[in-house]
Amino acid sequence: MGYDAGWVGFPNADGREELDMAIASKVGMKVINLAISIPVGIATKKIVERAWATARPDDPPRKVKDIDTQWGDAIAWALLSATGIVVTEYITRQGTAVAYRKITGLEPPPPKPSKAAKKLSQASEKSKATADD
Repeated sequence: MGYDAGWVGFPNADGREELDMAIASKVGMKVINLAISIPVGIATKKIVERAWATARPDDPPRKVKDIDTQWGDAIAWALLSATGIVVTEYITRQGTAVAYRKITGLEPPPPKPSKAAKKLSQASEKSKATADD
């Protein structure tokens, strides 16, 4: 036989090569994403904590239930932490896409739609259906 039907990228006996490639592509994206997100997350955490330490001498209010926690500190820490999370997600997503393109020479698979995007799409379809009636 000129090919190995069990390896990804080779024609399967039942013609599922495209499905296998799609699965391998998604697994590859997850591996790349993991390899990028861990160091980016660690670096972002250090940057956020350093920014807090520069702005405020006290430790960040990690537990809002503490009696000593001030509203302003809690809100500032929440904003700083949320900003760090969003920046980490963005850098990870963009870095994964760039790495995938460099490794494979192909465009990365499209991301899964978020819950909000799914709800918006469903609402849009419902409004079109009611408009047609």
